[in-house]
Amino acid sequence: MKTKHILGALSLAALMVSTAYAKTLTLPVVSKGYQHEFFQTVKMGTVAAAKDLGVETSFVGPADETQIAEQIQLIENTMAKKPDGILLAALDANALTPLVETANSRGIKVVTFDSGVNSDIPASFVATNNVKAGAEAADALAAEVGGKGKVGVIAHVAGTSSAIERSEGFTKQMKEKYPQITVLPVQYSDGDPQKAMDKTTDMVQANPDLVGIYATNEGSTLGVANAIDSLGIKGKVKVIGFDSTEAIIGFLKSGVLQGFVVQDAYQIGYQGIKALNDAINGKTVAKVIDIPVKFVSMKNINDPAVDKLLHPFGKK
Repeated sequence: MKTKHILGALSLAALMVSTAYAKTLTLPVVSKGYQHEFFQTVKMGTVAAAKDLGVETSFVGPADETQIAEQIQLIENTMAKKPDGILLAALDANALTPLVETANSRGIKVVTFDSGVNSDIPASFVATNNVKAGAEAADALAAEVGGKGKVGVIAHVAGTSSAIERSEGFTKQMKEKYPQITVLPVQYSDGDPQKAMDKTTDMVQANPDLVGIYATNEGSTLGVANAIDSLGIKGKVKVIGFDSTEAIIGFLKSGVLQGFVVQDAYQIGYQGIKALNDAINGKTVAKVIDIPVKFVSMKNINDPAVDKLLHPFGKK
């Protein structure tokens, strides 16, 4: 009897020690940046997922989406803390691949979001289907310009998979479905509104017969819209944008923009942390998790579902 009591006490003690030392998973996020509302909303999703799943997370990113070296340093710093996994949005699909390989060799799981890497190592890629979204933007712009004319593309960062895919999806759709539309060579703005504005002004001046422009992210959309507004050619040059802010919504309502593609940034963040947590815990995770987009125009901007996407932090 005494032996049973001793064994029971030892078992209880072992359980208490095991529970006391149970490790909370750390799943930090290394983003492409944090200055755009899109990434702020992604962060909100990651924080919510971490709370629901009982894991720890953090959020870092370079100050500018051209700072590849800075992002590499942030990843190295993050890996030095020995996290269980990393949720990564890569600024360059090739340059960040060696870092993902290093993480893998150290037993750190990686899931990518928004912009991936050229590697099969990540357990999952959580993002908008950017090629499909680009094609949807092409359909919208083609309808606005009557299926003919010359259009331009102001993209964000060259080398970023999201910029490449959104541009390619747009260009391919135009070529296949709208033979009377000519697409000018893609211009890159680094996602900087001022650079996008300058590129747009140059494009309009060099192409007086331009009828439309497609912008591929938040910064590019703001820059294009500002240029069109400043040049006084609202309505003459149709604009389809990507991503949403209050300023972008304002440009839609004033007629500078004819529409924009909006991503569910909150779900991208939430599902990214969830996929990473599942992968670490040995659960089956889809290699690609497609978070659907919504095309917003004056026809549907007041729909409740659209309003929720446009105001993830609530209306101010």
